[in-house]
Order: sequence, then structure tokens, then C-alpha cells
Amino acid sequence: MRRSRLRGVSTTGPDEAFPAAIHRPDAPRRVVLLPGARYPTRAPLLWFVREVAVSRGYGVLEVLDEPPAGEDPFAWVRDRALRALDHRPTELDVVVGKSLSSDVADLAADRGLPAVWLTPLLDRPGIVAALARTARPTLLVGGTADPTWKPDALPDNVMLDRLELDGLDHGLQLPGDPQASLNALRKVVKKVDRFLGALR
Repeated sequence: MRRSRLRGVSTTGPDEAFPAAIHRPDAPRRVVLLPGARYPTRAPLLWFVREVAVSRGYGVLEVLDEPPAGEDPFAWVRDRALRALDHRPTELDVVVGKSLSSDVADLAADRGLPAVWLTPLLDRPGIVAALARTARPTLLVGGTADPTWKPDALPDNVMLDRLELDGLDHGLQLPGDPQASLNALRKVVKKVDRFLGALR
């Protein structure tokens, strides 16, 4: 693994470096891994998505920092996503993000990129609108105990696939039941593995 201080396109000001790790930098396909508001890319869901991607032959660009206190988290994640996506695109880029990062679903749709959104914020109309117009395969993963998981709001789009996990919260965990949480993690990893393996 090689870690880099990357330079990319900033939407808010001068071009500045941001913390990122690059795995398999010469791979012809790449996953861009984006964190949640309080869920870094080293947390279990995103950690294992990265491992699945590497095992499938993808490179991974992993954004390592998180929104700073006092800064608009949605502006922050958009800036990070733009910088990451503009850094050496490959023949097939896939966006994977947790929660907050689903706010850049419009970027994935605009660029024609497949995506995996873990616990997307389906209570935000802009995200639902972006999902309605995506033309590339997109996987949505959520739990029925998560107040932001609103499957009835999902648009009718054949490009959307979903994994719904009964009783899981916004962290895709079942509080007080670590074994059930681990079983859910296995289901997510298996689904993401199949999703990435089927992309062309």
C-alpha cells in the first residue's frame, strides 16, 4: 500500500493536499472510498469494502480524513469527492460512500459512475432525485431501524439494487447483539463483492 498527500480539484478555494491512501495505484479499475460524518474509511463496513475491492482487482483511493468540527459536512464531502474523482481517473471508477457521502450521488450520476451507498440519506430529496437519474448500476444498503432509510422514497429505476437488513440501525448494527451485527456485515460484504464482480 502507498499513502499519498493528494492534490485535486477544490470547489471551495485554493488547491490543497488532503489525506488519502492509494491501494494498487496501477489497477485499471478503481473504487473511490468516501467516509461518513462520524464513520471513517477505517471503520468496519468501509474497511471490508476496500478489502473486497482489492481482492477483485480494483485499486482504491481512500479518503482518510473526516469533516472538521464547525465546517459544513456536505460542502466538505463534495470537495473531497471532487478531488478524489479528479485524481487520475481509470477506465472504470466506482464510488462507495457511507451516509453523508451519499449526498454526492449527483456527481456519480453526472459522471456515469456505478456506486455503492451504505446507509444513504433517503430523507434528503436531492439524493433521491440523483438516484432517479443514475444510468449505471447502484447498490443501496440500509437497515429498517435507521430513520434515514426510507425505501418507499426510492425512485423506479432499474439501475438501483438494494439490500435491506431487518432491525439494523444507521451503523448497520443491532445494538446489544454483536453476533447479529457481524452476520449483517457478512451479508453486506457478500453483496458488495457480487456487485463489484458484475461491473463491466
